[in-house]
Amino acid sequence: MRTSLIAAAIATAIAIPSAARAANCESDLTNPVYLQIGDTQQPLIKVLGRALRDNTPHPITLVYVTAGSCTNINALLNGTAITTTMSYVPSSVENPTWKASDPPLSCTPGVGHVPDIANSNVFVSACTQDPLPNTITQVRGPVQAYVMAVPEASTETAMTVEEAYFVFGFGALGMVTPWNDESQMFIRAVTRSTLLSWAYNVGVPAAKWKGTVPGTPGADKSTDVVNALKNSPAPAKAIGILGAEVYDQNRATLNVLAFRSFGQYSAYYPDSDAAKLDKANVRDGHYTVWSPTVYLYPVAAGTTTPVLADAKYVVDLIADRAVSPAPNFDPTDSVVSVGLVPDCAMKVTREFEGGNLATYAPAEPCGCYFDSKVATTTCAVCDTNTPCAAGVCRHGYCEAN
Repeated sequence: MRTSLIAAAIATAIAIPSAARAANCESDLTNPVYLQIGDTQQPLIKVLGRALRDNTPHPITLVYVTAGSCTNINALLNGTAITTTMSYVPSSVENPTWKASDPPLSCTPGVGHVPDIANSNVFVSACTQDPLPNTITQVRGPVQAYVMAVPEASTETAMTVEEAYFVFGFGALGMVTPWNDESQMFIRAVTRSTLLSWAYNVGVPAAKWKGTVPGTPGADKSTDVVNALKNSPAPAKAIGILGAEVYDQNRATLNVLAFRSFGQYSAYYPDSDAAKLDKANVRDGHYTVWSPTVYLYPVAAGTTTPVLADAKYVVDLIADRAVSPAPNFDPTDSVVSVGLVPDCAMKVTREFEGGNLATYAPAEPCGCYFDSKVATTTCAVCDTNTPCAAGVCRHGYCEAN
């Protein structure tokens, strides 16, 4: 009997994938790359992480922790080691049924390991005015929009920048009905990109915002705002700030407010209407509350040579840049699938947080491809056997240049 029990235990242990236990990030995972990211970017890193673990030409494991954008920047600049438990996703071999909506797995970081990549979801200048040292390079990634969200039971549909100024700058004293209950105004901590972006776009300094930061102090997350809105005892008065891609995952229980910015005559949704997912108004500048995601990684002083080649490989994939070896998936599809807008699909740009918008023509546009994923496109399809009659073939579509 004892022998059979031991045999059964061994068989069970073998059947459980190694990823099911808390792994060692260094020794148990293939080509680990340490990331410290904003929590709004977790959906992208989970989708991309799954694809990279299954990337036959060059498998990589993205292991990550989440924190505020300014905290992430400082961690890389100051060489702050990651000491908390990290997250990663299983490969298809380890768990063929895993989905990006499922929880990640856990691993223990190596001693003294600082982030290989730091992510900020606002311009670096929103966190520090000091220039980056020549040992750090930064790359603009996809655009992240930010929204005002309300519970589905709310009847509100829009907000003006003036209303936002009085609501979040003065709270109850702002006397803007129905948003005059500070306990039902759900915001983020001052290091978080969601608050920083809104602060610069509304004109209320982040440290002066009125409202409640739900969740654990110092470890608040976007999901805390989502849950606070969903469970509000006064849904008519409740309002919260979120990344658009976080809101997109919670449309069944939350509504987005159209926003009218300075100098505008109408309020706009991030998308062409409240039911769409096309980010049309973000791309053409009608919706103004957005920031580029920024990815930073160490380089040899005064050069472009990365300290960790795989860090550059990952960032280049996120930024829609060519890499070698080419992956067995389209990384831009990962970006689009989580509600972000790749820079190559943008028609406007800005140079600092909340700054004026200017027309923009990406060097290698991907607007046709983006449209094909989120709406429809009239662009011609192409491949190696069907070249473009005009334009350049990218991601399977004939782009203008």
